[in-house]
Amino acid sequence: MVAPAFAQSADSVVGNYSYTGTDTDGSKYSEAGKVVVKKAPSGALEVSWDDGAYVGVGQVTGNVFAVASVADGKNSIMLLTIGADGSLSGPWWRRLDKGAKGTEVWTKK
Repeated sequence: MVAPAFAQSADSVVGNYSYTGTDTDGSKYSEAGKVVVKKAPSGALEVSWDDGAYVGVGQVTGNVFAVASVADGKNSIMLLTIGADGSLSGPWWRRLDKGAKGTEVWTKK
């Protein structure tokens, strides 16, 4: 039996997270990091990984948190599913990378 997906609000993803994942080539991140999501004056969501090493902008649509950012000088996009426990997980892609195996899992603190 599959549970229905419920629409989430932007407020549901605001907060502090630890994250793990894989790069687009499938290699695991060497260590966990931290990511912060906060509301911007525009109503969009600001995303900051590892104290600003990477930054992005996101929007919640249904039960998906879509985030656009720049990573290593390349445009990136991620589509994270919002879990019932507040976690976020899903794939991400970086423009011009040959691999498409990027993933991240965010655990709310």
